[in-house]
Amino acid sequence: MRRRIPYILILLSTLLTYAQDSVPTAVEVAAVALPTQAVEIKLKDEVWFTDRVGTAVILLEELTEPPEIWSSNTPELNILEIDVLATANEITGKFPVVIRFIPQKVGTVTLPALTFTGATTAYVTRTAELLVSQPQLSTEMALTLRPAKQRVYIGEPLRLDFSWKSTTIHAGELKALKLYPDFFNDPNIEIVIPRNTDIEAQQVGLPIGGRRVIATRTRSQQNADLLGQIDLPIYMRFTTPGIYTLPETRIECARLNRASNDFARYAAHFNNALFESVESDKFYARIYTIAPAIEIEVLPLPANETGTEFSGIFAPVDFEVSLNRTEIEIGQLMQFDIKVSGEAPHGMLDLPQLSHQPGLRERFLIDDERGRLWHKDGSLFRARFRALSTTVRAFPSLHFLIFDPATGAYQQRSTTAIPLHTNSSNNQSFIPLKSYKGAAVTLTNQPEGIWHNLKANRMNDLLNSLFDLLSQNFWLSTTLTIVAFFGLLPFTREQRRRANDRRYRQRADAYKQFRKVEPSSPQKWPAFVDFMAAHFDRPRAAWTLSDSLEALRSINAPKDEVDLITDLHLMADARDFGSQQPLIKTTQLDAVAKRVAKTISQSALLLLLVTQFLMPEAQASDWTEAELLFTQAQAEAAGGDAAHALYSAAAFKFQVAAESFNHPGESWVNAGNAWFQAGSVGRAIAAYRTAQSYRPFDTELGQNLAAARAMTLNDIQQARPWWQKVPTHWLKTAVILLNLLFFGMLLLAVRYRHKALCATVATVGLCLLVVAGYLILRVSEKQAAGAVIVDSLYAKKGPNYAYANAFNEPLHDGTEFLVVEARAKWSYVELSDGRRCWLLNDQTIQFSL
Repeated sequence: MRRRIPYILILLSTLLTYAQDSVPTAVEVAAVALPTQAVEIKLKDEVWFTDRVGTAVILLEELTEPPEIWSSNTPELNILEIDVLATANEITGKFPVVIRFIPQKVGTVTLPALTFTGATTAYVTRTAELLVSQPQLSTEMALTLRPAKQRVYIGEPLRLDFSWKSTTIHAGELKALKLYPDFFNDPNIEIVIPRNTDIEAQQVGLPIGGRRVIATRTRSQQNADLLGQIDLPIYMRFTTPGIYTLPETRIECARLNRASNDFARYAAHFNNALFESVESDKFYARIYTIAPAIEIEVLPLPANETGTEFSGIFAPVDFEVSLNRTEIEIGQLMQFDIKVSGEAPHGMLDLPQLSHQPGLRERFLIDDERGRLWHKDGSLFRARFRALSTTVRAFPSLHFLIFDPATGAYQQRSTTAIPLHTNSSNNQSFIPLKSYKGAAVTLTNQPEGIWHNLKANRMNDLLNSLFDLLSQNFWLSTTLTIVAFFGLLPFTREQRRRANDRRYRQRADAYKQFRKVEPSSPQKWPAFVDFMAAHFDRPRAAWTLSDSLEALRSINAPKDEVDLITDLHLMADARDFGSQQPLIKTTQLDAVAKRVAKTISQSALLLLLVTQFLMPEAQASDWTEAELLFTQAQAEAAGGDAAHALYSAAAFKFQVAAESFNHPGESWVNAGNAWFQAGSVGRAIAAYRTAQSYRPFDTELGQNLAAARAMTLNDIQQARPWWQKVPTHWLKTAVILLNLLFFGMLLLAVRYRHKALCATVATVGLCLLVVAGYLILRVSEKQAAGAVIVDSLYAKKGPNYAYANAFNEPLHDGTEFLVVEARAKWSYVELSDGRRCWLLNDQTIQFSL
């Protein structure tokens, strides 16, 4: 009995589980128990497509529970939503049910029966047969997309002519246009559709790519109600190079069985039937046509080696500048317009910042915030400016760098300068730029601009020539200084001994007097006696033959010299005390030799003076021609191309004169002035800095350099200490001068041996070592300075255009740097804030420090 209990428990558990599974749910019981009622389903659409939602409506007597959607779906049809409205219709008193579905295939599709369970009745819909259609390729209409060309450059606007044509379809039959070109969604393609300028009767609204645009409709001459031809220009430009394939473009629309008469009743508005959907109770067909794919090759732009910032505009294009007034006051806010005309549409035209224009940097405050207005042939840019000085005589020419796709090269386009008459305001002839908040450039203390040109000065020429001579012959000068020191050292020691030793001084003076007397002179012997007496510290009058013999023996003189002195003593006594007076003959050979030597020395000095004073006269043609060109430039219309050309020519002539040592200091200053007036900030800075080597303490030159630097656009902090900015030219001169001072003071110290002199020698020597050491370091680095001389360039991370840009922003005219390394056509440079990059040599000017 104990063994059977487990089997009985297992049997009871199995029976209980079967009983639970076989019990129906409450809904099932109700459905089985409730009476059923068949109901009609009303289809709201006349035509069904696999990509459009269909709608059906059921009217029920009572509020019901809908069936599960997932249980009602079939492979032929997918029910999306069953919406049972909780409020009965006021007229019929029935509860509506809305069913939304989408067919899954083309052809005959069955809408299955659906059961709705109410409180008293189960409502079952009848099945419905649907004939599902699909869009049909139509031969009655055609679509073409024609590019103006199939090879373009990055950023170049490409015109694509869209044309939709039908000569058999009535325009009133068409609705619900679908036109979504795939290239409208390409992030590498910018699309602009220009404004339609045709007469209103030819304008027609067109939906394309989610946009509402106005196209041009050309009606058929035989039947104006037909669609005719709809044309739309589309402009595109590409942001990256490569081969682009524009996929097939499909245009699709609904075609009604009966045409409507209100198609495009207002041509310029977007209320034609192409924007409208088809009513669900209308019978219609969907037709489409396809334009084939298009392949476009996009080329990269060539490297911009012009040094001017690329405007982003492509040829053909024209620029025209106009002013609202030509008589103005300084500080007065004025307006100017730049009209840009070309083939590109309004949305694809833009200008670089106008404050970057070289002609506008000096005496104008330019507002970079500008308006852009549409005009038929392009864009009209409207900006504002203020004249800051009464010396402004013209609104200068503006220069824009464009790209010509036909030649594959960059081109410069310029506008015409406009004469201005600028009056003072409130007795002010100038306005400091810093008085305007947000101005990028600060004017110098002299807001009128640069200082006047310098006149030639012969003394400055001589000093500059000597200055250059010392610098160019640095090692020779240093060596000669050391040789001179050791050559003068015996003389210095002699002078010190003469000053400290009275007996030695007397001996030296006596010997000097003896040497002065000619060998044949009668005074030669008395001079010798005086010398002997002074040397051996004896009175002159007491010196006798015995004193001479004793002195000669004390120095171990040869016997012949002793005999000679003895004979001379005897002869002198005989002459002084006897009756014989021998004739003493003299010669002028030493005097003649001295005179010839003196003449040669004077001739050499005269030759040096003639060389320094007459050489500028021989080379005066460059200086004179440069001054003439500068004067002619001042007489030309300010801001024009003629004045710019003359200033540039004058600058080159001044530089030729400077390099020929024709007033070098003044020539470099005047060259900088000419470059400044020509708007070449980088060349002006290079000329001014070179001039500082000749005129280091010229305050006006320093102010000119500051004025030129104030015109540079790049705001780069000065990170190098002042001693790194000292030109090597100055360091060499400083070493030479310190070297001369050191050895000169050393000679004085040897001569006088004062503590103050010794301390001075030590101090000067220390300074000499420091400066010489720094000079050796600078020379070993072989650094040269330079400046950017083009309007704009992008620094690179390597010596090739294939490298990435070193900075996001370009470097502009006047940016200064130090050369770290030179390689072929490129230089590795260090900016004033310590950052480094590579620059193309042709776009910079370099000079020695």
